[in-house]
Amino acid sequence: MTIGTALFPPFPMDARTFWDINGRSLEYAEKAYRAWLEAAGEMQSEVIEFLNSRLAKDSAMMVRLGRCKTPVEAFNVHAEYAGDTFYDLVNEGQKIVAQFGTVAAQGFLVETEGEPSRSGEPKSHARRAHRAGTH
Repeated sequence: MTIGTALFPPFPMDARTFWDINGRSLEYAEKAYRAWLEAAGEMQSEVIEFLNSRLAKDSAMMVRLGRCKTPVEAFNVHAEYAGDTFYDLVNEGQKIVAQFGTVAAQGFLVETEGEPSRSGEPKSHARRAHRAGTH
């Protein structure tokens, strides 16, 4: 009983054409992956720098807290630490959001130098927003 080959004939076309994968599509994907990896590396560096800074400040706070003689001194150290930590976290959050904004803005811009427009005329050398359906 050999029904496996009769039910599933060989696939006649290249699977890459099924999803319209061509050199240009792969070029866009490569650019997107490279940009994503570069942005992830920059953000990781920023976060590691922030964590190192915060750990140094945390250690200094523990030393100061250990030197306190009265509850009022300890409360003041805690209050200063809380304010400093809050400021640092808000500041770092703003930096990360700004980096996301920069990456998002750059990610939607594609060089269009030398590409013909739909009307056949060459496009300007300016950057434009990329639309997936245009290629």
